[in-house]
Amino acid sequence: MLNLFRMLRSRRIGLWLTAIMMCTLALMPLSALPAQAADDVNRMSVHQSYSELTSGKRIWEEKAYVTPERPTVYLTFDDGPSKLTGEVLDILRDENVKATFFVLGQQVESHPELVRRAVEEGHAIGNHTYNHQYNEIYSSAEAFWNQVEKTESRLEEYAGIKPRLVRAPGGTFGNFDAFYFYYMDQAGYEVHDWNIDSGDSSRQGVPASEIVQTVKKGPFRHEVILLMHDGTGHEQTVKALREIISLFKQKGYAFAPLTETVQPVHFSSGKVKWGRAINEPLHQKLLAGAGAHRASIAMESAAVKQSPLLLSLGSKDVLLDPEQYRMAEGSYQVPLRVLIEGMGGHIEWKQEERTAVARYGMYRAEYDFSRHELRLMDGGKETSYHLPQMELREGTVYVPLQDTVELLGCRVTEEEESKEMKHVRAVDSAGLAFMLDY
Repeated sequence: MLNLFRMLRSRRIGLWLTAIMMCTLALMPLSALPAQAADDVNRMSVHQSYSELTSGKRIWEEKAYVTPERPTVYLTFDDGPSKLTGEVLDILRDENVKATFFVLGQQVESHPELVRRAVEEGHAIGNHTYNHQYNEIYSSAEAFWNQVEKTESRLEEYAGIKPRLVRAPGGTFGNFDAFYFYYMDQAGYEVHDWNIDSGDSSRQGVPASEIVQTVKKGPFRHEVILLMHDGTGHEQTVKALREIISLFKQKGYAFAPLTETVQPVHFSSGKVKWGRAINEPLHQKLLAGAGAHRASIAMESAAVKQSPLLLSLGSKDVLLDPEQYRMAEGSYQVPLRVLIEGMGGHIEWKQEERTAVARYGMYRAEYDFSRHELRLMDGGKETSYHLPQMELREGTVYVPLQDTVELLGCRVTEEEESKEMKHVRAVDSAGLAFMLDY
């Protein structure tokens, strides 16, 4: 897959040029307007947003968020990856829990393999700026933007992902103003604060017992975003993690990674600690950059669909046209019916329950869209996954290719790369080899 990501990077110059052109067009409200009138409307729009932001008003794009049926906790870890991140991932794997890692660009350079592992194991990745230096990132909106872009480029280079989740070092209170929020929103990012702080960074060496006691104080809302750290020096956080997970399990919480459908937590406005100012020309420049970023995401998402996807299982081949699959967070999303039937299984859609039921060998998987839950039956054992990666789009259920294959008792045994394609070889529970070519 990394070979494919390198191919995508080679297209970036063309994509960025296209994105800039799209942004320029986006700044013209209606092509049918006379040129002078269009310029006047554009200036009025920029001036109006500048005036409102200067007054402290926060301006947001309208978005649709999903409230989970069950109480849900989103475990988040800041400042990594570090040597401790591997231990955190081991615990999360043992506990069958997914989390979110807000990473620093500098640390991604030092531990790219840990980022790739986190992605492969189904965790979410967020952007936590490049170096966490408050005096730099909060000196100007432009400086913050540059650090977010730098970390994004590292994540794309080393892990093939461009996360839309952002967390401000130290949180937004006293650091963000309305302009910071606006540019992140216009660029397509989601900024997340938290509603429970574990206190593991309140001072150096906070003991595990104190971290657990702090978390126990709550507040335990329907959706909890818990702040923890996996950076260097947080060995006690790792030590406290299993007990924290147990605490939320006892309270009946489901665990899930943050996604674009999760309602962000934003701190209330406070007096900004940093002396800075944005004039209207700079506002227009940063707004154009945000629009270009959003356009580039759309363009790169479309660019990945340039080649057909061939799924080979034994003697049966299934060819997906570029329009039949997509890429999300470094994972191929494919139609569930095509995948299951290609593997020799069966699938049915239960309209009243809004549930897709897939059967493969001894496995039965129920993709329940009424609860946004996946229930896997393996013999007599049932496991539930809350807010799994699955999507119902225009009557078709889409699921992550590799995760679904592994969920059904198969395993990847070998990967080969070439300039023309990438081969992923796997075997199912009966030892039958198959290959996915793309």
